[in-house]
Amino acid sequence: MPTKLITFLLIFMVLAGVTYKLQQSSFPVLSENLLFQRIDGAQQTLQEMKGKPVLVTFWSPNCLLCMKEVSQLNQLYHKHRGGEKFELLALSMYYDRPDLVIQTSAQSNMNYPVYFDLQKKLSEAFGHIVATPTSFLLNSSGKIVYQHSGRIDFTVVDQKLKQLIG
Repeated sequence: MPTKLITFLLIFMVLAGVTYKLQQSSFPVLSENLLFQRIDGAQQTLQEMKGKPVLVTFWSPNCLLCMKEVSQLNQLYHKHRGGEKFELLALSMYYDRPDLVIQTSAQSNMNYPVYFDLQKKLSEAFGHIVATPTSFLLNSSGKIVYQHSGRIDFTVVDQKLKQLIG
């Protein structure tokens, strides 16, 4: 009898701890020197993007959900004057072939900047991302204020961008 009670209490404590941890909004802290490389070869650091909100979305050419988001990301980019009022960074995964990333981004008419993560540094910096789509919204100081795994809820992201842009 005491063994069952102890087992129950241990399980309860572990579950309570996990629940507490999940409720905390502890996002990774990103280095200002984090380097992003566009598929056209241009590079920029997070420091250089400060002053505007940044939507970062990890994607893969083989991800059906990612490809379904392209038209809505294009709309969001144009609606909020992407490149001027905010930045949108589509980060391909480290396991994607660069030629396929370039080809897919062109064929699917991604009208926003596409970046490589060839050495896995970006996916590690954002918390060891392995699954796509996974998205992050950063405020103008470069701090993560929203994270979502799976298909983006564009209503939520649109509202958050409106708040951040002002």
